[in-house]
Amino acid sequence: MAYINGEASSSKIRGVVIATLFIAVLVFAARVYFSLHEPLKAERESFRLGTIVRLNVWGENKASLDAALDASMAEIVRLESLFSVNIATSDISRINSNSGGRIKVSPETGELIALALKNAGETGGAFDPTIGPVVRLWGIGTKNAHVPADSEIDAARELVDYRRVSCYKQNGGCYAAVGRGQRFDLGGIAKGWIADRVADLLRKHGITSALIDLGGNLYVIGKSPKGHAWKIGLQHPDKPRGEYFGTIDVEDISVVTSGPYERYFEKDGVRYNHIFDPSTGRPVQSGLVSVSVISKSSADADALCTAMFVMGPEKSVAFLREHRDLEAVLVVGAEKKVFITQNIENKFSLTDGGMMLEVINGAVK
Repeated sequence: MAYINGEASSSKIRGVVIATLFIAVLVFAARVYFSLHEPLKAERESFRLGTIVRLNVWGENKASLDAALDASMAEIVRLESLFSVNIATSDISRINSNSGGRIKVSPETGELIALALKNAGETGGAFDPTIGPVVRLWGIGTKNAHVPADSEIDAARELVDYRRVSCYKQNGGCYAAVGRGQRFDLGGIAKGWIADRVADLLRKHGITSALIDLGGNLYVIGKSPKGHAWKIGLQHPDKPRGEYFGTIDVEDISVVTSGPYERYFEKDGVRYNHIFDPSTGRPVQSGLVSVSVISKSSADADALCTAMFVMGPEKSVAFLREHRDLEAVLVVGAEKKVFITQNIENKFSLTDGGMMLEVINGAVK
């Protein structure tokens, strides 16, 4: 009886060893397979839209990836030629040069203007695409940056009113006009709109994993090449570029982050940033130091970032409570407090231990 039990035990041991070896072989084979079948990566980088544009795509065919990137970069150049205030022949420059009169524009320009006006209306003018006279007056981000006289600021502010803009279709064409003396500046929405178009174009080329970076405007397609959600770091407003206060896990969506730390100049110990309040004609000083909006529409996210800086913390939180579908992260500088919407609570991680997290309509942590 003991002999029989011993043989049974030996058989059992041999079975366990064989099973263990079999599993080890499977694991090794899987690692070899996936190392040999990691998706290929292709990338492009260029200075466009006043920033460094980076496109990264992953897939199985290098020629297809390159074709998708070439088409995307060409589209960025084409759209920049329509929207940039720094290109004299652009649709926006032609509208500004002929303020008070209507100009025939491309369908893309008409669509962008219509979306800008929609966002202006929904934010009560906190985002206003006719901020151009104020932007031009201050010159922040250029060699002409200065603090204008109060009378100059007041005169420029009087020209800011999105309700004086007209944009319509007639006889198969698209037309737009601003009031006399007004100037469009679509810098607060154009990059987002272009990111949306590039994402659509990459999808049409069969791209299922991509990272579009238009300088603060990120758009991710699908999952990361590792097969899981993208982990996006949110720039710390008080630390050097590349240091984050938090991360968010996302798929197939845009993450737009903006802050007064991006472009500014100093005069007599005072820092003047590039985000302007349409109601005052001056750089915002709302207490917010970083705003991130997560949305399927990068254009909407772009405009809302600007709007919430103008609104300030209290009004922005109230706005987000009214628009529960929006996903956002707000940082209040003086209080070192981070507000997040409840719908991203399971996707956001605060990595700066010196900050306090509060979930809008949720709990303080």
